[in-house]
Amino acid sequence: MGLIKLLTDPSSFRFYANGDPYFTYKGKGYEYGPRDRPYGNDLPGNGSSKFPLVTTPLPSVLSEPNPKTRPDGLYRGQGVLSKAVLDDTKRISRFLITPEGIQFLAKQQVLQFKENLSLYGNNTSKWRYNNPANYVAQTALAATGIHLNNTFSIGLNTPQFTREKTFGEADAGLAKSSKQPIIGTDRITTSPMYMAQTAKTGPGYDDTVDFYITKINNDGTGNNTYVHFRSYIKGLSDGYNADWKSTRYMGRGEDFFSYNGFKRDISFNFQVPVLSKLEQSSVYSKLNYVASLMAPDYTTAGFMRGNLVKITVGDYIKDLPGILTGIDYSIDEGAGWDIARDFEGNKGDGDYVMPKLINVGGFKFMPIHNFIPQTVNESFIQTGNGVNNNSPFITFGKTGQTNSNSGGYQFQPEKETNKAYLIRQQKIKDQIEESYNE
Repeated sequence: MGLIKLLTDPSSFRFYANGDPYFTYKGKGYEYGPRDRPYGNDLPGNGSSKFPLVTTPLPSVLSEPNPKTRPDGLYRGQGVLSKAVLDDTKRISRFLITPEGIQFLAKQQVLQFKENLSLYGNNTSKWRYNNPANYVAQTALAATGIHLNNTFSIGLNTPQFTREKTFGEADAGLAKSSKQPIIGTDRITTSPMYMAQTAKTGPGYDDTVDFYITKINNDGTGNNTYVHFRSYIKGLSDGYNADWKSTRYMGRGEDFFSYNGFKRDISFNFQVPVLSKLEQSSVYSKLNYVASLMAPDYTTAGFMRGNLVKITVGDYIKDLPGILTGIDYSIDEGAGWDIARDFEGNKGDGDYVMPKLINVGGFKFMPIHNFIPQTVNESFIQTGNGVNNNSPFITFGKTGQTNSNSGGYQFQPEKETNKAYLIRQQKIKDQIEESYNE
């Protein structure tokens, strides 16, 4: 309504007064009363948005303050807190059944679905789902400080395989007060070095990605030294280089090239955490031993000789012999140090001030292949059976040049591969249906 219209025609101003809705102005005695105006009718065409969800009548302007209308202080007494919590609970309950509330819940489920995929992939047994009722319950308990988890898990098709059970990963902090390695320590971190003909397997040695360094016995007995680490590997680089020698002849402007050789370099970094004093001895014994591989070994006659090693990183690199040319230890400042003090500030016998996390960088390895480095022969391409892969630079389960094993290079016909995939998918579907039926 324009101001000129209001001034020239006061009767056109319709308002709520004296308990009557939209009363036409009739002069004094019919005062405008915003406190008496009802909620609703706030949309064009006398429609209602149904907001606010919780309404409270305003007291009279001339009324005296009472315990329920006084400003809040440090102590919200006289029923103010309980009424506020009740109003908030009503408000959330009513909001969740509005179109906006339903849209909010749908978005929360979508976000939870994305998080499930990111954390657990297709392992639906660990998926969590949003619980709408918890929003109401959390609001009701807000004044108590109690926090509820707004997600729940159905636990379908619970897998037997877990990183903790299968590979011995655990919270090392649980064992800080013990003098014996218990379930709270990491099995691989606390596993000792050992000498054997082949690498050990099982608890304390198997990892999600097996990672260990083998020092080849210089006496030729085959009784090698094995050092296992958790595979906290970063930045693995596997470089292949061909050396071409260039020659320029008189009267020709371009270079001519002749093949001169081949070289391969492997490098990566990894981390070694030490999360309890029970892990210090094994960790620093291993790190010190690996560092000593840069120094010479001596024969009984006093002659100096270097050390050859083999490295294993999953099945990508398996027992690959070569030369370790460099390694660098750096202290992670973010992890800090174990200060070797108890709650009273005392340092006990056998307690050492040591870093909690070592970053092993500059791990440089030059392979000495146990096969003749050469181009993969044509028979492998023609037959497609993988047996004749004579140059398995990427190990992939094939540990040598001989045809006795094919590793992962064994090709599978596409038809059989698709069939196996369908069988596996049907098995997963049947397991999920059985869980629902139970």
